[in-house]
Amino acid sequence: MKKTPYKRQLSFNERFFLVFDKINPPIANQFIMEGAGSFEPESWERAVREASEANPGSRVMLKGHLGFSRLVDSGKTPPVKQVDGSQWSGHDPENAPFLQTALPIRQGLPCEVLLVEGTPQRVIFRTHHSVMDGRGTMTWIFDIFRALNGKKCRGSNSVLTDAELAMKIQPKSRKAFPFEHIAPTGTADGEPSGVTWQRRTIQGTYPNITARLALLLAREAWKYRDGIVRISIPVDLRAYEEGLTSTGNLTFAIYVEIKKDSTVESIKNDITAQISSFPDGILSEGDDIYRQIPVSLMAWKAKSICRERHREGIYSISSLISNMGALDLSRFSGGGFTASAMWGIPPGGEYFPLVMGTCSYNNDTTEIIITMPKVLAGQNRMDSIFDTLITGLQQDESGKK
Repeated sequence: MKKTPYKRQLSFNERFFLVFDKINPPIANQFIMEGAGSFEPESWERAVREASEANPGSRVMLKGHLGFSRLVDSGKTPPVKQVDGSQWSGHDPENAPFLQTALPIRQGLPCEVLLVEGTPQRVIFRTHHSVMDGRGTMTWIFDIFRALNGKKCRGSNSVLTDAELAMKIQPKSRKAFPFEHIAPTGTADGEPSGVTWQRRTIQGTYPNITARLALLLAREAWKYRDGIVRISIPVDLRAYEEGLTSTGNLTFAIYVEIKKDSTVESIKNDITAQISSFPDGILSEGDDIYRQIPVSLMAWKAKSICRERHREGIYSISSLISNMGALDLSRFSGGGFTASAMWGIPPGGEYFPLVMGTCSYNNDTTEIIITMPKVLAGQNRMDSIFDTLITGLQQDESGKK
C-alpha cells in the first residue's frame, strides 16, 4: 500500500515562531551533546537519512500563505555538516557562528545536524521551532542514534497540530493575561537589539527544580520593584493521547503566578493541578485568527510591542522555564561519538524577558541555560541571576522554602 505523504496545517502557534524568527533569528531548538571520539560522517549521514524517512516532519517545506499555510514533506534529507568549534567554550554564543545560521523552511531545510570538531567534541541538532518543539526534536534525535547503532527507527505517526490536540483534551478557552508582569532582570538598559545566552553547569540534582527556580526568579524580580510575577511552563500534550508519536509542535504553556507567600510546595501543587486537567483551558480566545494575518504584519506589530514593553518594564510573562528532566546519556552515543554531557539553548526573543532551560544527567549534574534580550542582560544582570539561582538551589537541597 502506498504511504500517504506527510503534510499538516501550520497552526497559529507555529505561525508565531515564524514571526519571532523575523525579529530575532533563528528561532530554533538547539540540543548539544558533548563528548569524545572520532566522527564517522558517512555513518551520520546514513543515520540522519533513515531517521528522517521515519520522521518526515524533519524534512518539511512550508507552502502556502495565511490560513492555507501547510507543512509538506519535501523529501530532502536534513544536512549533516562538519564545523570547527575549537574556539567555542560552549557556555555562551561567542565563537559559535554556526548557531546563528538560518534554517530555511520554505526551501525544505528546517533541520540540520552539526558535527563540531573541538575539545570536547560536540554534536548539535538544530530544528526550526515552526516545525518541531523540544520533545519532537528529541523524537528525531533518538531515532538518529538508534540508526547509528544499527537499530530500527521507531518513527512518528501523527499529523495533529497543537491546536487540534488541545481541543480534544480541553475544549474550554481561557482568557489571555494582560501585559502586567515584572521581569527578574529589572528594566531595559540601552538600545542593543537581539538576544544572548549563557550556560552554567552545577553539581547535584535538585527535586522540584521547576518550582524552585520559579520562586527564585520571583524573588529576583521583587528586588527591582513590586509587581505581578507569572511564570510560563511548557507542557507536552503527547502524554494525553495514548500511542501518539509526533515530531510536531504539541506543547502548550501553563501559567503559574508566584506570590510573596508562595512556597516551593504550593507552586508544585499549582503546576500539578493545572496539568492534570487544564481547568482554565489550553487555547485562548481568538487564537485562530492569527492564522489569517500576514507574518510580516505580525512581525512589525511584535517589534513595536517589544519596544513598548522594554520602555515600561512590563511583559506578557515574567519568565519561561522549560525542564527537560533527567536524561540518560547512554542513548546519545554512536557514529564514533560517546556523550558525556547534554544540554540545549532555549529559543528566546525580545518578546520575553527571560527564557530558561534546565536538565540533569548522571544523577549528579544539572545544566541551566538562560536566553535574554541584550537590553536586559547588561550590567552583569545575567551573572547576577545565575548567582541567585545557583546559590538558592544549593542552600536548599530539600526543595522546601
